[in-house]
Amino acid sequence: MKKDGEKYLIVVNPVGRGGKAQEDGMWLIDRFRKLGINHEALFTEKLDHARELVSNWVEPVDVVVAVGGDGTINEVINGIMDSKKNNTSFALLPSGTADDFARNMKIPHDREKALKVILGEETRKIDLIKVNGKYAGLIFSIGLEAKIAHLICESKRFKLLAYWYHGLSMLFKRLPKSPLVIDIAGEHLHKEFILIVVCNANRYGRYMKTIPDACMDDGVINLATFDMMNRFKILLLFFLSMRGWNFWPRQMNSYRGESMRIECLDDVYGQFDGEVVMFNRGEVLNIKVEPLAIKVRSPVVKVKKK
Repeated sequence: MKKDGEKYLIVVNPVGRGGKAQEDGMWLIDRFRKLGINHEALFTEKLDHARELVSNWVEPVDVVVAVGGDGTINEVINGIMDSKKNNTSFALLPSGTADDFARNMKIPHDREKALKVILGEETRKIDLIKVNGKYAGLIFSIGLEAKIAHLICESKRFKLLAYWYHGLSMLFKRLPKSPLVIDIAGEHLHKEFILIVVCNANRYGRYMKTIPDACMDDGVINLATFDMMNRFKILLLFFLSMRGWNFWPRQMNSYRGESMRIECLDDVYGQFDGEVVMFNRGEVLNIKVEPLAIKVRSPVVKVKKK
């Protein structure tokens, strides 16, 4: 357990996963009280409220704990970055549908085990993706996935089922085209894409491994672009991506760099860690990696003996 004197700020999304996040949040607050840990607790009331609460919190805290899914985590990370309090650590109690951030950080879903991580001394610094003034911990994308994420956000219940339903149903609809100009690593791309994915981690969407080599602390971001292709190939690509076997189609290309520039030639859907946004025609996105930008409470890494 962590030494005495630390102060925690707990941020709970009460509607996360149909109310499970509120239940988990109340459990965590109760455990903190019984353990005598110095803390404050806040509950969000609207979209992007967690970012607002964290960035405007004036009292010094050592650790900000997010209780919710990847959307809540994204908001809290943005709040910490907005506050410019570089010594503040980030921790989480996974309470979402996919919990991709927790899976990539190897944070357990068991409450008691996750609590030990929150109160532990082990931290890991990770990179962040910065798109103009907004950050992503895992993924930023434009196109098909963002459109699916938009449809999922409109589904009030059964989010995991909605992921499959809307993902597969898109194959029977007019596929979204995203006309973009992309400049990265000396390459100039000007075409219509079905999807572009900027990755900071090798797993997202619970199942997808679009760029298996992506790493959260290597100082670079990975870009995968997907040109227009037929529906059968998209379906095959979807299933093979779960195993990281998706580099075979000629319509896919991958790039690595510390920064890139994207110009939107039409209105397009985008998403930050599952949080959907709309970019307007003519909008320019300056994307870069923020190396080792935030400290995250993480499990102790066991070194295997040779």
